[in-house]
Amino acid sequence: MGRTAQESGEPDGRAMGQELSLRVVLFHEAVAAHFGLNATEHKVLSLIAAEPGVSPGRLVDHTGLSNAAITKIVHRLAALGHVDRRKDPSDGRRYALSVTAEHRRDLARLFAPMSEAMNGLVDGMDDAERATVARWLSGTVEILRRSTAELTRAQESAGRPPGRQ
Repeated sequence: MGRTAQESGEPDGRAMGQELSLRVVLFHEAVAAHFGLNATEHKVLSLIAAEPGVSPGRLVDHTGLSNAAITKIVHRLAALGHVDRRKDPSDGRRYALSVTAEHRRDLARLFAPMSEAMNGLVDGMDDAERATVARWLSGTVEILRRSTAELTRAQESAGRPPGRQ
């Protein structure tokens, strides 16, 4: 029988993955709290930042949240000064959403210390190490995408729309 990672002195990949997942979630909870948001509002704000001009309908598609939930979140984000809502120039019935310049500046300031630390971590790696980390991260992101899609399909086929509020 093979030895466990702990017995061989090698890092335990499963434990490291769980710790990484936990730390990412807790970090984003802290970022959300800094801006007076809950986790869902923060993630919707992240989607808007990633796709300037996104419509509320597209956010419904991205998140699986109901139209009413997205409307409530967008109103709150706008009221707090994080999001601008403008009539979509190509379709006056729709709104185009974008993150305010002030929010982008606040976010850049908030992330600056962590970004510097992450850059320092990467600077200490050689090209082969960077390539290995990049391959692992890309693979992990793809696995998460597939796993999310599978869970979503399972929820839908069971008649339970995922993420509905």
